[in-house]
Amino acid sequence: MEKKGDHVEHRMFIGQLARQTGVPIKTIRYYESFRLFPEAPRTASGYRLYGQEAAEILAFIRKAQNLGLALSQIRDILDLSRRGRCPCGHVERLLKERLKELEEKMRDWRHLRQRILQAIRKPVEPSQRVGGIALCPRIADLRAPRGKQVKKGGLRP
Repeated sequence: MEKKGDHVEHRMFIGQLARQTGVPIKTIRYYESFRLFPEAPRTASGYRLYGQEAAEILAFIRKAQNLGLALSQIRDILDLSRRGRCPCGHVERLLKERLKELEEKMRDWRHLRQRILQAIRKPVEPSQRVGGIALCPRIADLRAPRGKQVKKGGLRP
């Protein structure tokens, strides 16, 4: 235990921090290497010791990730905070950008849904052959989309 101000702060090993927060040890180490929180002080035998602040930061990271923020963006927010600056304006800008990206993706997914429905609804003779090879006309006869196209994992420009 360590005195901090007028109270005693409880220190915990990485396994205890992992159990308390539900964040795997490997992830905690990764976050530490990514500089999301300061490197933990170590015992004489080299074990990391974390305070309650580390648990609070891990909770913040999870909540920020659930809003779609990247670890680099989260690190920037935490850096502003550590320098004594309120990061709320920066967070608002990031969230507005994220919302715009999300709305664009939603629009793209709606267009993709329409193209899929169009392909499903197209009446097709199963024995129809296209260009000497058997290609499904549900796809082969569709108009090529303009602009964005779908790649594995979703829409890409």
